[in-house]
Amino acid sequence: MDQHPGPPPEPTGEVLRRIAADVAALLRLYGRALQDHTRGLARDVAAAAALIGAALVLGIFALGLIVATLVLVVAVWLPAWAAALVVLGATTVLMAALVFIGIRRVRRRRAAWAARVAEEVRWLRSLFPTES
Repeated sequence: MDQHPGPPPEPTGEVLRRIAADVAALLRLYGRALQDHTRGLARDVAAAAALIGAALVLGIFALGLIVATLVLVVAVWLPAWAAALVVLGATTVLMAALVFIGIRRVRRRRAAWAARVAEEVRWLRSLFPTES
């Protein structure tokens, strides 16, 4: 058996310094990777938002074309001015119904939110009883 003595053991302080340097390097690399990932996500979200915005603009144009088409269809049976008036009335009724439904939903949510806030205020007050 031929035993060769290995290199002398490094001092503990030197080993700890190398470990600390390696951990710091790993943390820096992790930070850079996280920044790159976050930038990539931000670019993707910005591109998606731009596409959604373009779709919304096209949707507004499409609504106008739908209304114009409805006017032309109704104009088959009525004069053009009467067809436009009928479509305007129907559109106004639809708009009013949507506004009514939206307001009702907001009020319902607001009532639920107010009840929750009141409950949390009661709970907070129970934590700090006042001495009378």
